[in-house]
Amino acid sequence: MNLTQAYKFCAKATRQAGSSFYYGMRLLPQEKRMAMYAIYAWSRICDDAVDEFQGEAANEQLRHAERIFLEAYEPAYSSHPNPVVQALGDAVRRFHIPKDPFVGLLEGMRIDMQPVRFDTFAELEQYCEYVAGTVGELCIYIFGYRDPAAFQWAREMGVALQLTNILRDLKEDILRDRVYLPLEEMRCVGYSLEDLVNQRTTPAFYALMDEQTRRARDYFTRARNLFPLVEVDSLRCLRVLYLMYHEILDKIQENGFNVFEERIHVSGSRKLQLVWGALWNAHATV
Repeated sequence: MNLTQAYKFCAKATRQAGSSFYYGMRLLPQEKRMAMYAIYAWSRICDDAVDEFQGEAANEQLRHAERIFLEAYEPAYSSHPNPVVQALGDAVRRFHIPKDPFVGLLEGMRIDMQPVRFDTFAELEQYCEYVAGTVGELCIYIFGYRDPAAFQWAREMGVALQLTNILRDLKEDILRDRVYLPLEEMRCVGYSLEDLVNQRTTPAFYALMDEQTRRARDYFTRARNLFPLVEVDSLRCLRVLYLMYHEILDKIQENGFNVFEERIHVSGSRKLQLVWGALWNAHATV
């Protein structure tokens, strides 16, 4: 397998995952787009390790993901039989990406391998930094930046997206014994773990969700500082990702936090509208 085939493998894996990220990535110049496909293909291996496997099997899958990223930094990456190693190895060299964000993301994945409970928001924020802030950092190396402050705002955007995911996936996460909502805040409004497990939509639940939504919006607002700091040819991708997730957050609130009954999403037609909007307004922010 050569490098072109390796990148095609990663592109196919990204497309098949059905993620909103794919729509944004399509708006990047080819070299950046291919690097993002490699990053995403690797991150999917990490996600699948903790979502599709349990116990020692999950441990082994995550170790496999770790080996892939480490082997991508080895001199012989270009002749490796694994296409993700080849593509990732090329991407980290083209865009001078250090190992730290990969290490941080793996640390977050290890948290998800056990039943998840966070007592305070500070603990939840640290988790979000691991699993999403690190992805924001990886993106900035590929997007290009005019000021190192871009990394901070990219981490803020990563947290905004992760908090939105947590609210959207509340039901799915409960089934996996993952409670990301801070227990301290649940106790404060009078919403118990038993209430959450039984998917009770009490006044306390709405108060809790209101606070989580407000906090996510604060992160989205601060993340807007990122837009003037990335290279112009990456701005459309960033804009689409921002708007798609912001719209998910809006719909969660507009639907009365009905996250137990339906999985809130942005329709395919709406995603295409956002993409076309980004194409027509190439230099717009949000």
